[in-house]
Amino acid sequence: MYKNELNLKLQQNLQLSLKMWLPILQSSLSELDKTILEQSDSNPFIDVKSKFEEAQNFKTVHGSFQYDNFDYRSNIDRDGIEQMTISKKSLYETLNDQIEYPLFPTPISQQIAFEIIENINDLDFYEGESQLIAKKFNVKVEDVEKIRLRFAYLDPIGVGAKDFKESFMFQLNELNIEDDDLYKFVLKLIADFENIYKYSKSRFFEDAIKIIKKFRNPPALEYQAPLTNIIVDAFVFFDNEEDGELRISINGKYYPEIVIKDTNKEEKDDFVKEKLKDAKNLVNLLSLRKATLYKLILAIVEEQYRFFCGGEMVPLRLQDIAEKLGFNESTISRAVANKYLACDRGIFSMKDFFTHGIEDKISSNEIKNYMKNIILYEEKEKPLEDEQILELVQKRFSISMVRRSITKYRQELNIGSSKERKKLYKLLQDSSL
Repeated sequence: MYKNELNLKLQQNLQLSLKMWLPILQSSLSELDKTILEQSDSNPFIDVKSKFEEAQNFKTVHGSFQYDNFDYRSNIDRDGIEQMTISKKSLYETLNDQIEYPLFPTPISQQIAFEIIENINDLDFYEGESQLIAKKFNVKVEDVEKIRLRFAYLDPIGVGAKDFKESFMFQLNELNIEDDDLYKFVLKLIADFENIYKYSKSRFFEDAIKIIKKFRNPPALEYQAPLTNIIVDAFVFFDNEEDGELRISINGKYYPEIVIKDTNKEEKDDFVKEKLKDAKNLVNLLSLRKATLYKLILAIVEEQYRFFCGGEMVPLRLQDIAEKLGFNESTISRAVANKYLACDRGIFSMKDFFTHGIEDKISSNEIKNYMKNIILYEEKEKPLEDEQILELVQKRFSISMVRRSITKYRQELNIGSSKERKKLYKLLQDSSL
């Protein structure tokens, strides 16, 4: 009888601990305060001191961490790193990252493209003087315009157009409308947009309006929204002053402080004992979160060491790390959720380190890199279609795939279809820049 009651009590305590533990593990750093407050709401012996607002006002970091080039200094303590937040890439950073070969194959074409970006206004349209840019770089005005028109192939599509009409034309070309009559009709509506409803009796009108409603104005609408801050959970850096080895530092700035209030009761009743026990559990679970994240990141660093040294990521499954650490796969999944890691290559979601494997030894990253290479050296007069790329990938990696996977990977690489690439190659042939 007593043994059964003891087992029941142990099981209840385990369930209670899991109920407290899993939300703490899964919370993002920005939500951790809220999670702890919810856990302690019914406990009169817990006082939670939030570090979030305090950290928001913190202006410097212990040691040095520069967002632009991720310059780490070796005097960063494992638990002493202060707050570090970043904003999502600006529109200009996104565009600058795309000014490269093959779309802008020469140094002069890249310099002109950067100049065009500097002349994009708050509505995402080009408001520069092409004549002045041409004079600055000693080229023809038409050369500047040809380079500007290549912005139709950049993401977000439509940026760099002179006005909303040209932006709509950029976006229209991305849709690959196969019906030429419908395509021409949409072009007509865009050109005469002020009088669009005078064409309402056309048999194409309804379909054309559906297409036009897909266009974004301004074209980079998502960049008009307030910046989203990401709070980094941990830093991975080379300790140059010690031995040059990779170090891991958990960002403890945002962790709330849990203070357990003392009770004046000399003989504590069961209620008080239970609540004090819960309070101590909460303190321990917060420390356990730090320790778990540290072990998890250490395992990731060991498996992805080549990446942190400048190489490519290797295929890595949640199951691999779970087995290595002796955790359930679901625990690892919760641990990486909503977490971010900073290293000298940038800031990454911890999920990024777990590649989606096509097969045990082949990652989607490997296939994407192979696709980039074969497209880079494809015949310009007759670009490879997705079906042809599929055949080459299957032969190269000895795997079975479907065409839609190739299309998905190509789109994730921001590479156009064979039809779009053919247009692009022709555009590049028409210009010496």
